[in-house]
Amino acid sequence: MLVDELRALRETGIRVIGLLAGVIGALLVIWGLAAGAPLVATAAGVLVAGPLWFARTRRSDPAARLVMGVTYPLLAALLLAMASGTGWIIDMHMVFFAFLAVLAALADWRVIVAGTVVTALHHIALNFIAPALVFPDGADLMRVVFHAVIVLVEAAVLIVLCRQLEVMVRNLMDVRRAEAALAAERSAEREMLNSEQQAVLSGLSERLRKLAAGDLASRLDTPFPGEYDRARALLNQSCAELDQLVGAVAQTADQVATGAHELREASSDLAGKTEQQTAAIESAARTAGELLHEIEAQAGLWSATRSTALDAKSDADRGAAEIAAAAEAITRIEASSAEIGEMIGFIDTIAFQTNLLALNAGVEAARAGEAGKGFAVVAGEVRELAQRSAQSATAIKALVATSKDEVAIGVARVQQLVTLLASLVARFSDIAGQVDHIAQGSEGSLEAIRRINAAMTLLDRGMQQNAAMAEQTSAASVELLRSAEDLSGQVSRFRQQSGSAAPPLSRAA
Repeated sequence: MLVDELRALRETGIRVIGLLAGVIGALLVIWGLAAGAPLVATAAGVLVAGPLWFARTRRSDPAARLVMGVTYPLLAALLLAMASGTGWIIDMHMVFFAFLAVLAALADWRVIVAGTVVTALHHIALNFIAPALVFPDGADLMRVVFHAVIVLVEAAVLIVLCRQLEVMVRNLMDVRRAEAALAAERSAEREMLNSEQQAVLSGLSERLRKLAAGDLASRLDTPFPGEYDRARALLNQSCAELDQLVGAVAQTADQVATGAHELREASSDLAGKTEQQTAAIESAARTAGELLHEIEAQAGLWSATRSTALDAKSDADRGAAEIAAAAEAITRIEASSAEIGEMIGFIDTIAFQTNLLALNAGVEAARAGEAGKGFAVVAGEVRELAQRSAQSATAIKALVATSKDEVAIGVARVQQLVTLLASLVARFSDIAGQVDHIAQGSEGSLEAIRRINAAMTLLDRGMQQNAAMAEQTSAASVELLRSAEDLSGQVSRFRQQSGSAAPPLSRAA
């Protein structure tokens, strides 16, 4: 591959410098024809024919490279010949150095040597044969030597560069060969590794396929090569542990299913009992509410009765006070009657004395005779008036006595009425106190019934919540039972080793 790369490098150099030679040849042909130098034009056409052919065919063998090494110095000589007689002949010597550097593109020190030899022979020969084509002032051996030294220096540098390039290419070739050998060795190792991996993957794939099918009892008995055997051992151990785990899961699933079934039955019983208790508590709460309404109504009646009894007591108290005042008034009337009797007795006494005085005045008037007749008439009238006063006083006395008796009877009856009213007021007071006590007790009972009603309401709400929780628990137990059955169904598709037992943790669970 390195030889091909070097060939590609030289083919590229051949194409580049061949095309450049064609351009220079075309320039020389045009210049030669224009300047009347057909020999130069013909020589230029002949010289570039080979390089153009090599460039077209990409020929880069040593002969082609040597032709390139000879052609370029000759093209420079033709340019130098065309520049003779002009002021550019000295400057045209620079073309030799440039073309010598261009030949380095072929990466061959032999081409540099060939170009240097052709350049040196050209200068030496023309210095003696046709010096005008080399230097404008004629032959000059010192200039030839000087140019030769410069050419040799450049050639030496280019040769060293070409040699180093070849050495670098060879070294690169050795490195590439070593890399190719290493790559081949690595390829062999990879092939061996791939074969081992294929064997391992084949065994693992077969075991995993069985594992995917639910086979937990199979084991990889064929050892794997090298470190891969650890993977086989780990897989077998993992399958064994998975076998135990599946067994434990199956046992646990059965236990969960049994527990879920029992939980479902218990939840169903609890839900039924809770519904019965809820119905009983609802009935009790309803009865407590009705009792509360009745007691509230009775409490209202007792409160109204209490108010009525207190009003009656107040009225009785006011009646007793009025009757007492009437009794006092009758007593005062009795006392006044007694005083009236006394005054009537005093009037009767006055009437009696007045009658006696009238009688004495009549007697005295009779004794006076005719002179006392008028006085006798007056005494008779006074006597008659005294008798009438005595009669009226007697009648009034009789009436006052009768009134006094009646007043005494009235006072006695009023006293009885006062006593009766006092007893009635006392009884009304007792009744009012008892009604007040009953009303206060009914208020306490009403408050207690209210607390009972609130407690029954809370208990009813709690029982309803318990019923809802029981239903949720029943539903959850059903779902748990279904999940346990699904888990048992999924576990049942695994084929376990006979006699494999669940770990102690599962039995404890």
